[in-house]
Amino acid sequence: MDAHPVLVHPRAYRHIEVRPLTGVLGAEIFGVDLRESLAPEAWDEIRQAFADHQVILFPDQPVSHEQHLAFARNFGQVIRLPQLHNVDGYPEVQIIRRLATDNGRVVGENWHADSTYLDEPPGAVVMRAVDVPPYGGDTGFLSMYAAYQALSPAFQEMIAPLNIVHSATRIFGSAYLAQGRKFNASGAKTDLDVAAGDREVSHPLVCTHARSGRKFLYLNKTYSQRIEGFTNEESAPIMAYLHDHCARFDFSCRVRWHKDQILIWDNRCTMHRAIPDYAGQDRFMTRVTIAGARPAR
Repeated sequence: MDAHPVLVHPRAYRHIEVRPLTGVLGAEIFGVDLRESLAPEAWDEIRQAFADHQVILFPDQPVSHEQHLAFARNFGQVIRLPQLHNVDGYPEVQIIRRLATDNGRVVGENWHADSTYLDEPPGAVVMRAVDVPPYGGDTGFLSMYAAYQALSPAFQEMIAPLNIVHSATRIFGSAYLAQGRKFNASGAKTDLDVAAGDREVSHPLVCTHARSGRKFLYLNKTYSQRIEGFTNEESAPIMAYLHDHCARFDFSCRVRWHKDQILIWDNRCTMHRAIPDYAGQDRFMTRVTIAGARPAR
C-alpha cells in the first residue's frame, strides 16, 4: 500500500515538451501545432505522454472541426454518443454547451467516467474549448490508478473478483423520471429511451489497462448501482467507502480551460467532474469520443 502514490516519473522527450500538472496525473504539452501534420515520432511521444499522465492538454490550438477530428482519430476509432447533439455537418463532433441563461444543476457535477452503462464504454474523450468564461468552469480529474494503489493489499485482494452493475437509470431512466424532471443536459437530446437508461451491464471493479498494464478501480456514483450478486444493503458500505476513497484530493488535478485549448482524457483510468462556478456566463465546448473495448481484469 502507498498512502500517497506518485505515479508520474520523469521521461525524456525529443519532439514535444511535457509539463506535468501534478505528481499523479495531468500534463500540458507544448512544441506542436495540431493544425499541421506531425511526424510519427512526435505522435509516439504524445501517446506515451497520454499513457503516463492520463490527462493531457494542448494550449493555444485554434483548430477547425476537421482538425479536431483528425487529431482524435490518432487515438482510436471515433464514435458518437446518442444523447448529445452534434455540430451541423459534423456528426462525430458533439456539443457540450451551457448558456448564461441556463438554470439548475450542471450536468456532470459528480465524479464519473462517461457512459459506463455501455457494454463498451468510451476509451477516451477529446474536448475542445470554443468559448469559455474568463474564470470558472474548470474540470477536475481523478486518477483511478492512484486510488487502487493506495488501498491495502488485503482490501485489494478482497475486491479483486467483484463486479459492479452499471446503468443510466439515474441519468435518463426510470429513477430519474421518478423525480418528476425531464432530462435536459447541455446540448443533449430529450427523446431518450427510458428502457435503455434502465438496462444494466456488469464490469469488473478492478480492471487492467490494456496499454499500461496498471490496475485501476472502475466505479462511479453516477452509473454504478451495486456489487453484482450483493443486495443493495450489502453493497452500500463497500461502495460508499470506495467513492469517498477515490475522491481524495491527492489523487486529483484541476484543469482551467482557455479558448482553443484541446484536452484528451483517458475514460478508463480517470474520473472527472464539472465545477459549476460560472453562473450567468456562456460555456461552449465540442467533444469527440474515442471507442473503447470492454473493461477487463
